[in-house]
Amino acid sequence: MLAQYVESGVDELSGNKLATLLELKYDSISEGIAALGGAETARAVFVDFQKHLYEPAPTADVG
Repeated sequence: MLAQYVESGVDELSGNKLATLLELKYDSISEGIAALGGAETARAVFVDFQKHLYEPAPTADVG
């Protein structure tokens, strides 16, 4: 997913792209959902990934 994001930008991670990303990674939506532990978990992984992607990097203490 990250490679697609880097290549295509922020729109690559919109919610309507989840099915396409699952097909790219797992060859089918159903295989992706099964590999991730169910539809709710697949959606949660997708959303959680975006939270981590956009959270600010920790600052180094230079003191």
